[in-house]
Amino acid sequence: MSDNVKLTTLYRILNIWAGFVFILYLSSHLPHWGNPNLQNWLNISLYFLLFLFSITIFLKEKNNRDVFFNLSLFLFIVSVSFLNFFMGPEYLFGNNKTLYYFYEYKNIIFCFLINFVIVYIVLKYLFYKIKPLHTYLLSLGILLPVLIYHFIPYLKNPDFIFTLGNHYLGDLYRRLFLVNAITLPFIFIYGYILYKKDRSIGEYINELMAFFFIFNVIESIDKLSVVYNFNIPLMSQHILTLNLLFLTFILFKKMCFLCSDYGQFYESLLTQKINLGKVKIQRRKTERNVLLLKILKIYFTQRRNYLLTLSLMFTVTFLYFSFPRYIALNIIALIGCIFILFYFIHALYKKRSQKNYTIS
Repeated sequence: MSDNVKLTTLYRILNIWAGFVFILYLSSHLPHWGNPNLQNWLNISLYFLLFLFSITIFLKEKNNRDVFFNLSLFLFIVSVSFLNFFMGPEYLFGNNKTLYYFYEYKNIIFCFLINFVIVYIVLKYLFYKIKPLHTYLLSLGILLPVLIYHFIPYLKNPDFIFTLGNHYLGDLYRRLFLVNAITLPFIFIYGYILYKKDRSIGEYINELMAFFFIFNVIESIDKLSVVYNFNIPLMSQHILTLNLLFLTFILFKKMCFLCSDYGQFYESLLTQKINLGKVKIQRRKTERNVLLLKILKIYFTQRRNYLLTLSLMFTVTFLYFSFPRYIALNIIALIGCIFILFYFIHALYKKRSQKNYTIS
């Protein structure tokens, strides 16, 4: 496979995406809710672009097709959820009941799918020798009881949301937050096993889990902000855009990697589909990654006092000027996630250096 294959694949994806964006543009001129803004439409279009990347990876991937099938399903359903904007008695179809039914079950399905993607990857990593069907059953066995337990009033009675009055969002998002909170420990388990075993089930899976770590934390704050009434919808959409761009970068790199003969070979090497005997294979891009980590560590170490002072000033500024809690919590969470990931990656590479960065 040559660079022409990559360009042809990317060209097809961008053409399909352009068609979807055009449909969104036409749809935005039809009668719909008044609150969706440009950022909402942009995020929907990004979800569809991510779906196209993910489904392309699914078609080209030989070792982790199940992972990218799950991700593709989630991204596709989210990208067509904009139909909710056209529901209501004054809009294209449906009535008030249909609008609320769609909204509540849409959020429950989103919650299930994104957490299923995370739990599935973790279980696949832990029990990498079992068949995908067994991993699916195990993931469903863990997540479905949790989902049913938290959402049983909604599942038993679709009209339950109407009994909550103006507090329906608080109740729904509190339950969504609790499911997200249960999934977060799975990500930490993945990180712990990665550090202890340093086994790989495929290239860019670790980066994908880094995205899910940040995404889960930010989404959890978003859910809490709705429960406790300090959400800023427009800011929430901006933060979501940044998260989606991060995932776009990961999936784009993964897709380009798989469109090369080297990528296909390296994936098979990682998953032991190819056995080179006693030949030691060094991990790809090791020298560049190690150099970058050393530079960052030296930079942070030499400026430790400056960073601590800046952090203190940053905290005091937020407290003194009474910045919105939503903005403050998201910035603190994002900085915290980046520091956790940095020190984890540094510890992982330090351990890998003991094996001269060779593949286990």
